[in-house]
Amino acid sequence: TIVTAGTCTIAANQIGNTNYSAAPEVTQSFTIGQASQSINFTDPSDITFGAPGPMLSAMGGASGNPVTFGSDTPSVCTTGGTNGENVTILTGGTCTIAANQLGNTSYSAAPEVTQSFNIAQASQTISFTSPAPGAATVGGPVYAPAAIGGASGNPVVFTIDASASAICSISGGDDDRVA
Repeated sequence: TIVTAGTCTIAANQIGNTNYSAAPEVTQSFTIGQASQSINFTDPSDITFGAPGPMLSAMGGASGNPVTFGSDTPSVCTTGGTNGENVTILTGGTCTIAANQLGNTSYSAAPEVTQSFNIAQASQTISFTSPAPGAATVGGPVYAPAAIGGASGNPVVFTIDASASAICSISGGDDDRVA
């Protein structure tokens, strides 16, 4: 029965009887190599930026060592947790995760397995306030449009649709006003 990797030496002995003396002991040695192991890594699904990162899972070989995860794209995503199973999303793009498992005296280290998933851009919306009925009139006060943009942090920029350029115009840099 093979117990672990290493050199196994077996001794053969035979006792004698009244007609034969005991045979001299003979030994034979052979090497028992480490068994291989592999990782079966569950493919993370694509997500949208802003969603929580996936919880990674994998089945490893028989060494008893945990499968550990690390990011091959640390500018896009990072890993944390006891074995790196928690993914933190930093930006949109492709996140590539590497799974590894160490060996021991009986099992060699499992070959690294990588999985990638895409992080799509999140959508944004703009909430635009309209002037109160009758508030925008020819010769009346300048109307200052107000809008709340999405989470990108970029400013909302106002422009006039080409079909309305003869009706109104925009002026004023950061404090855009419709005249």
